[in-house]
Amino acid sequence: MAGRYPSYEDARRVLHEHWGYDDFRPGQWDIVRPIVEGRDVLAILPTGGGKSICYQVPALLYEGLALVISPLIALMQDQVAGLEAHNVKATYINSALPRREIEQRWLAAEHGKYRLLYLAPEQLSSEAFAVRASRMNISLLAVDEAHCISEWGHNFRPSYLQIAAARKQMGDPPTIAVTATATPNVRKDIVEHLALRRPERIVRGFDRPNIVWSVFRTENKRSKVLDILDGVPGSGILYSSTRKGVERWADWLTRRNRSCVFYHGGMEGSVRERVQNGWIRGHQRIMVATNAFGMGIDKPDVRFVIHVDLPGTLEGYYQEAGRGGRDGKTSWATLLYHRGDQETPRMLIEESHPTPKEVRKVYDAVCNLAQLAVGSEMDSPVPVRIDPIARLTGFSAGKINTAVTLLARQDAWRVLPQRGYAGLIHCRRPVSVFREYAEGHANVSLTEFIHALLRTMDAGVFSDWREIDTRMLVRRTGLSLEHLLKGMEYLQGRQLLDWIPPDQVVRVAFLHARSARLPIDGDRVRTARKRAEAQLDQMIRFARSTTCRRHFLLTYFGETVPERCGTCDVCLGRHSAFEPPPLNAPVVQCLLRQIADGKPRGEWLEGMRTPAYRIDRLLGWLINEGYLMQPRPPGDVFELTAKATSMLEASL
Repeated sequence: MAGRYPSYEDARRVLHEHWGYDDFRPGQWDIVRPIVEGRDVLAILPTGGGKSICYQVPALLYEGLALVISPLIALMQDQVAGLEAHNVKATYINSALPRREIEQRWLAAEHGKYRLLYLAPEQLSSEAFAVRASRMNISLLAVDEAHCISEWGHNFRPSYLQIAAARKQMGDPPTIAVTATATPNVRKDIVEHLALRRPERIVRGFDRPNIVWSVFRTENKRSKVLDILDGVPGSGILYSSTRKGVERWADWLTRRNRSCVFYHGGMEGSVRERVQNGWIRGHQRIMVATNAFGMGIDKPDVRFVIHVDLPGTLEGYYQEAGRGGRDGKTSWATLLYHRGDQETPRMLIEESHPTPKEVRKVYDAVCNLAQLAVGSEMDSPVPVRIDPIARLTGFSAGKINTAVTLLARQDAWRVLPQRGYAGLIHCRRPVSVFREYAEGHANVSLTEFIHALLRTMDAGVFSDWREIDTRMLVRRTGLSLEHLLKGMEYLQGRQLLDWIPPDQVVRVAFLHARSARLPIDGDRVRTARKRAEAQLDQMIRFARSTTCRRHFLLTYFGETVPERCGTCDVCLGRHSAFEPPPLNAPVVQCLLRQIADGKPRGEWLEGMRTPAYRIDRLLGWLINEGYLMQPRPPGDVFELTAKATSMLEASL
């Protein structure tokens, strides 16, 4: 890039040469231009708006290597495969790769073999990165899914907080942060935590006019799901909030001869990849999934997205629903809701926001299981074993995992990157018992499996937990990975060994001696919980609202839009008519006077006998009739219009 900056025509030429497009989509050149001029950029584009092109084209206009921080392995793999298909040299590095392969890719990147290198954020703390950061001629840093850096974001990743320090190690290259979902609070956090320098802020509207937004309040969700499936042709996604819920819905749909598969984080990675690819290719009509599914999935013809459980945030809901209609054709986003639905997300908030005292209990449990005394140091990494910690503390797996993350942020320890091939094993019986069991068993395959296992295991597994390489076991047993994992579970069920599969292994490296008084930032923990509760409250208001869905969503994201879209369930009048009370009724007068006094919504219901959902419908009616102004973004404090003020004065 010596001399002049690349021009619009230069960028278009690269776009056409590698992707075959004659021109950029609306808004893309506005993002590309400041990047190629060496400025930092914060870009907010709606789902399906072509965010990746906005840093891939500049990567090819720069001399040197573009480093892309990406949160998901599947997302990296898809992006790199797409680039290679367009004759762009690219690769990725994450913990799922063999150690030798990681080293080879680092070496190749250092010698200029690639134009783009995708990294999981955890890799920024690796020794390999520290050694090479200043030697790789990194000319551009791109941070994908940048909302993950904000605690207001719906997929907060503590490892993203390392990016600003890593950027300095690279020599402070121009940086672009991109995401599809960012409220004004999240945008502020992105700029601050990435230390962006006077960034060009480009927000290309959140509005997806081809999506029809609907909420149906119903106790009979199964019947409503069938109505949608019968009424909307094409493929779609059904989101449930829990793994058990996903499996129950998939089983129920299958028994009704509906073509579906399911996907959640508890499944083996190869199985997830197989069902995902089958659905993308149209082999099944319906994907039933938790929110672990969808980020970076390129399927343009999704015609419906159904949420059968209440999401925890509007950001998460918007992103998941936005996976429909990427081809620009009509797609239906439907939330099924009843009043009891908020119990599950509130429970998840409780689990994922432990108190300082609970964090301390998890720390002590990990130390005790590792037999680490107060004041002593631990030289080797320690496995975090969820089941025994849960027995010692009484906490859920979610609460334990969150506590481990909080302790890492307090520098008590460092969470080591998970290796996709390394499981943890601890033999509960001596080697002689294993041999007796193998020889005394009629199943020849099982006998051979145990002998291969004994040849592979480190002798230390009979006294402590040790890593075991599942790739080596696959080679020595001749079994597929799926059958190998079932074999390990079988031996665990016979109480011969304890086993933690690779995708469940969390290990920590202690940074200090065990502390008797570990300082926990209680204010930060409490603040994070309040944020999560505030986000859930907004989600509940969206579900209960009697005002235009599209207007509610877009004002939440800071946009100014007409108050009626004409296509959502509210604008089409699909719900039972609301019979408003007279304007001089006590409930109306009381509500308006409390708003006039500046009281927040949380105080309105005190002393009022009217149910909360009736108040919500009354609020919607007062807004539509011009008596109230809705806050932007939607919140707790409303304002009276001149019309309402005059009415109140007349009633005195």
